[in-house]
Amino acid sequence: MRPPGSYSAALRAARAAADLAPVLLPGTAATVRANLRLAFGKFPARLPREIYRHFAAAAVDLIWFDRLFDPGRFDRHFRFEGGALEHFRKTRPPAAVFATGHFGNWELFGAAFRHVGIPLAPVARPPGRAWLARRMERFRVEHGQETISKLHALPLALRALRAGRCVAFLMDQAAGRHGPEVPFFGRPARTFTAPAVLARKLDLPLYAGYSTRMGDGIAYRCFAERVALESDDIATTRKLNRIFEGYIRARPEQWWWFHRRFKPPRAERAGVRVGPAGIPIRS
Repeated sequence: MRPPGSYSAALRAARAAADLAPVLLPGTAATVRANLRLAFGKFPARLPREIYRHFAAAAVDLIWFDRLFDPGRFDRHFRFEGGALEHFRKTRPPAAVFATGHFGNWELFGAAFRHVGIPLAPVARPPGRAWLARRMERFRVEHGQETISKLHALPLALRALRAGRCVAFLMDQAAGRHGPEVPFFGRPARTFTAPAVLARKLDLPLYAGYSTRMGDGIAYRCFAERVALESDDIATTRKLNRIFEGYIRARPEQWWWFHRRFKPPRAERAGVRVGPAGIPIRS
């Protein structure tokens, strides 16, 4: 089925706006380029443009999802890979911990799992704009997801897991002063340990996964794999960072490079000149 013309028009408009975004938002564009240099050193000149265009298209998919998604043709919209879905259906654990990130289209990643009978409760910080927060919460509720506030993530996630629900952590952003420094693209990065801690504490399966956009008309590859716990939580978190790094290297245009992932906590940056990615500039 061909997507409606209005959806195609929305995609064209979004991609055109994405091409203008680096000019209209020079500070954000500088952060993207700085993050790419920190991660890869040299990178293709076209990559920043591809990043903007991907997230413009992903936003259109999210807005249009309820009009285009056909549960009767689920396999046209979502292709599951990685073995986690089959393992999950076979073992049917009472609960599980998912570690994912701002990759592909994380909102549709959660919706896809809900539509195969595995509802995820995402741990998320509400968007800064109230209208966007309301819209995102409405979308999650309509697709069987109950948001866990990042402000009280650990106790709320612990309660949800003990109640037999699956909890998904987007663990690829800077964790702040309480997060240990764990290597990410060869650089120390403050990282959330909650997925490793809760999986070990409650003896639950731990999965890592993501989605990637495959084409127009709501077409996504959903990948999820079982991750074996290491000897301690930091070692497991280090493994998760390596896994996510591999995901990002495979499809760098679909990761959220707009976030200053490598920045140290604010207290460590006080009075220090920093670059676009938040890293202190040594004089």
